[in-house]
Amino acid sequence: MKKRFLVFSCCLLFACSPTVPEEKTFLLIWGGERAHGNGEFNRPRGSIYDKANNLIYIVDWDGRIQKFAIEGYKHPITGNAINEGQFLGSWIMPKVKNGKPEDLCLDKDGNLLVTDTHYSRIVRFSPKGKVLDTFGKYGGGEGEFIYPVGICIDKLGNIYVSEYGDNNRIQKFTHEGKFLISFGGFGNAVGKFQRPSGIAIGPDERLYVSDAVNHRIQVFTLDGEFVKSIGQQGRKLGDMTYPYDVCFKGGYMYVLEYGGPRVQKMTLDGVGIEFIGSAGTGDGQFASPWRFSKVNEYLFISDTDNSRVVKILF
Repeated sequence: MKKRFLVFSCCLLFACSPTVPEEKTFLLIWGGERAHGNGEFNRPRGSIYDKANNLIYIVDWDGRIQKFAIEGYKHPITGNAINEGQFLGSWIMPKVKNGKPEDLCLDKDGNLLVTDTHYSRIVRFSPKGKVLDTFGKYGGGEGEFIYPVGICIDKLGNIYVSEYGDNNRIQKFTHEGKFLISFGGFGNAVGKFQRPSGIAIGPDERLYVSDAVNHRIQVFTLDGEFVKSIGQQGRKLGDMTYPYDVCFKGGYMYVLEYGGPRVQKMTLDGVGIEFIGSAGTGDGQFASPWRFSKVNEYLFISDTDNSRVVKILF
């Protein structure tokens, strides 16, 4: 794979504003063509930052989980600094024939929880790739899944999983994978979903759900009570086009729009502030971005159809 370490700028796009756009720095870390070797990507999807070890895990369409060094990573034996983007290891999901995983997060013990989307379950791995346990099976009952996609945890270690298919709901589990509650269902009314995707817990300790096909972010208490809906389909600030992921920094919400394709910075009340990125294959552009990870002052975006990971200052 041809690795590229580039720095470039992309103007933020403001709707109907005479203000001169501010510039944000984009850093293209690695990738840019579909490939299957170590440190290469075939349509990357979910990613998660391991703050304790300064590394990032990324899943792609090959059903692989790969580890890469982040700035500040040091060799565990020699203590020497390792360049950001250095490949550190990988493993394959237990099964990949039916389809590939979409997202992952770290549990409270630092193990990886992966949404094994097309096998209707969650797989828990050690940081070295050993399967520790699984939970879930195909179905619509409590603790069952159709297509689990998004995953996150709260401060107590409880696990939240979004799923589409006939269920279109959120389920909450204990750290061990015991079912607690579920909420949602198919539809476009408040509290209902059409392809719930990325999920995250905000600074207000509420659960934010990317309700992709309804072009909105829905907000719930951690017990599943509906709080509010943010956004509607459109192209102007505050609108969304197939939001696939959400995260938070400095009291602001950042929404990754698969159909934008772009990142949108918003207040927690849903006021749009700025867009980052545009459609394309060039510098500062995205093609079907799928997920992102917050790493200190940066976002690492899985720019899926460009088969690359892009780092931006946000």
